Amino acid sequence: MGKRKNKKLWNRKRKLNDDRKETNEDRKPYKQVVSSNPKMESYYAYQGLHSMQRASDSDTFVPCTNEAEMEAERLKFLNALRAPLPASFRIGQNIDPDLRDRLRKDVEEFVGTEIEIEVDKDGNAVSKPKVKKVEEDANEESGDGEVEVKMDNAAGGEDNVNTSNDPAKMTTMKKLAPAKRIPYVPDGYQLSVDRRTIRKNPALQKFHEWLKVQSDAGFITRQETVSMIPPVVLSPESHHAVLDTCAAPGSKTSQLLEIISAIAPGELEPTGYVVANDCDAKRAYMLVHQLRRLNSPAVFVTAKDAQFWPMLLRGNNTTDEERAQEGMFDRVLCDVPCSGDGTARKNPGVWKHWTASSGHSLHPLQISIALNGARLTKVGGYMCYSTCSMNPIENEAVVSEILRSTDGSLELVDKKLDLHGMVARKGWTSWKVMGELHSRRQMKNKAKKNNPKMRKQRQQWAEKQTEESEDNKMDVDKKLDGEVTNEDGPSSDNKNKPDETKTSEEKNDENSSYKVEADDWEQVPPSWDEKFLKERAISRGLTEFKSYDEVPVGNRHHIRETCFPPTQEEIEIFNLQRCIRCLPQDLNTGGFFVALFKKTSPLSARARKKAEKIAAEIENKTNLLTSKKDKKEDAAVSEENTEGEDLTSKKVKLNSGEAVVPTDTDSAPISKSEVIDSAESEVKQNKKKFGFDKSESFVAVADDVLPPLIDFYGFTDSFAKGQFMARASGKSKLLYFITESVKKNLIDRGVQDRIQVINSGLRAFERRNKDDCEVSYRPCQESVHFVGPHMTKRKFIVSHKDFLTALNRGAIKCDKFSEPLSTQIRELTFGAFVIALKGYENNIAKKMYLVMWRCKGDNVNCLVARPEMAGFESKMKAIPRDDSMEVGEVAGQSDEAATT
Repeated sequence: MGKRKNKKLWNRKRKLNDDRKETNEDRKPYKQVVSSNPKMESYYAYQGLHSMQRASDSDTFVPCTNEAEMEAERLKFLNALRAPLPASFRIGQNIDPDLRDRLRKDVEEFVGTEIEIEVDKDGNAVSKPKVKKVEEDANEESGDGEVEVKMDNAAGGEDNVNTSNDPAKMTTMKKLAPAKRIPYVPDGYQLSVDRRTIRKNPALQKFHEWLKVQSDAGFITRQETVSMIPPVVLSPESHHAVLDTCAAPGSKTSQLLEIISAIAPGELEPTGYVVANDCDAKRAYMLVHQLRRLNSPAVFVTAKDAQFWPMLLRGNNTTDEERAQEGMFDRVLCDVPCSGDGTARKNPGVWKHWTASSGHSLHPLQISIALNGARLTKVGGYMCYSTCSMNPIENEAVVSEILRSTDGSLELVDKKLDLHGMVARKGWTSWKVMGELHSRRQMKNKAKKNNPKMRKQRQQWAEKQTEESEDNKMDVDKKLDGEVTNEDGPSSDNKNKPDETKTSEEKNDENSSYKVEADDWEQVPPSWDEKFLKERAISRGLTEFKSYDEVPVGNRHHIRETCFPPTQEEIEIFNLQRCIRCLPQDLNTGGFFVALFKKTSPLSARARKKAEKIAAEIENKTNLLTSKKDKKEDAAVSEENTEGEDLTSKKVKLNSGEAVVPTDTDSAPISKSEVIDSAESEVKQNKKKFGFDKSESFVAVADDVLPPLIDFYGFTDSFAKGQFMARASGKSKLLYFITESVKKNLIDRGVQDRIQVINSGLRAFERRNKDDCEVSYRPCQESVHFVGPHMTKRKFIVSHKDFLTALNRGAIKCDKFSEPLSTQIRELTFGAFVIALKGYENNIAKKMYLVMWRCKGDNVNCLVARPEMAGFESKMKAIPRDDSMEVGEVAGQSDEAATT
């Protein structure tokens, strides 16, 4: 982010009438977000969102038969959308089965039964008690020097009952239903409280701490319930190549990666991989942080506009068979950008900023991303299209255009029958196209001009103008004819004039035959007749278009022909009812939409041209906006540089007193600024040539790096030397372990020449700057389970007790370990070594390896971060203890190391 221009807005302090300090009472309270938007409510009411209801005896949906049922469905929808979103999480599918069973027991222990929590009068969670220090008055210091401590009564003391007499502060006890399993998500759980309640309520404090520890260790993932549906629908397998086109923030990517990371029996690494892409490099770096919890090398993070992600089957490293086929991924997820009105439960800003134009503006981008995703999907593979929107323009309209453009190469697949226990609605086959005739900026300016303050100012200005004109008129009359009086009075000319302070829209609203009260339908609506619903939508600023011919020319750039419903013939072919619609009231979740496509044949040339055309239109529009922004920035920079050059030249002349003689640049010393300028120019050249900075690409490790490591740690021939790579910029501080599938299918095919690569693999070795060790690199904890099985030196297989001893922070005395392990550690030279839990030394999936450091004294250190230590402690509790190796028995190196 750039620097804020006006810092006074953020540092301004409230001026008080007296000299006292500002307190909480002096601050204005936060504005309560109004969970209502009459335009959005009228839009979906006219669309027919409330025309279906859930049958009482099954999970199917039937049409509403009368207005009372429609009104009941509408109230269910609004009440669910206004309520806090229940928290949900799932246990990772890539963790050890013993650990998974223990985590299940922990869940049942924490939230498996009905519990009581304290809530306020509105049903919100009561915060944890806080300790506040009361500042002493400087003139009234206490004699004993003690500081008074006051406890907030938020939790109601020991008895958890608030004794305040203020009705607004009264609290009650509320019973919570136990957490329930999500039947269609493996090891998924949905709680009966929201995230704020878990974080704030004292009764759930232990559970909150448990969630944080297990989440940081990568064992569970906190994720919205409906967000878990797309990966379940795609159902990838461990050997598949998967692409997530719009991956950030990464919850769905994590769900996919857990499955792909599974290591088949007899394999030493995952055979599949996940490409996690996002258009914004900053969001992609956040994605890396999210995926690092899973500790998997089978991920490749890129930053590229999803509609331009290239096909890599045309390079020199591809076979003729691969060039002949279309697509390179078995599964593709297109969770596209959307208006997000289904997230109103966790994002209250949706209520304030929702417009129908948002869906129309994103519609072409969604089509472009989906068509490119279809092109990248292998024949016989699956592509999932999903949004967190309820708008048919972003959902069924996009699906219809995808099927229309691909000419039968794609077909919709009905997965609802496979999702047991899921309550979902069918996709729509018809909808209404409505939108605003003005842009969001125009509507914002209109609202700003028509607020009460601006109306009052315009009225005052008009009155002032009227008085001045009357005074001028009277002065002119006095000069010409003397004192002349106005028989009709000064304001008689304005009695029959319309109010000029009102805009044309306000005048049209006054002439409208239909009036809408400001209470946004708090009572039962007068009628559910379609004519009434249409008039109500029009009164809220929406305009309906029956066909594309009715759309004004000036609005056709965002209300496109593809927004309109399919014909009757297309409806029979498309099978839009196979789409999945999730509404908030059905399963107490957010709103969501999912469509699964199967690719049955290669795309036609028409479909590829259509995708390229839409992508080019979006790119041209983006470049136009970017060029305007760059011109403004360049103008500001050039002005600053001109001023800087003038100041510099003046300083040179004043200090030297002589004319400046140019010197030979080769003989002149190079300054730090010149080095920086040279590096920046190189980055600019890379961006100009490739469209991104290529200095962070993965390259092969230098020839003199790995041989010392192989000798020092005793790596066997199975050690994959060709899969360790470094970043191109500077001397390699880190060496990365890249899986064979990622290297062969992506890196060797030149993906780095066409896409900005953010990260891949795991950090395998880290360079030390000190010369106190025989080798310059040490193993990293996050990939030691892939490196350790190949080591024959400086590796020890230890008992359960010694492994727990090693899991301590700070210096660990060698005599804390059992014999002869402590003696063997003392015999090591200064540097890193590895220990593995007995019985799991050859099981890569268990990840029971630790990187240790032999210090110069009689101490060792465990090079494991705190969150990972907590994860190891959870795993050790779940693993059955093996007492066959205890104190006094051999707990030494592996068989290969013993022979050496």
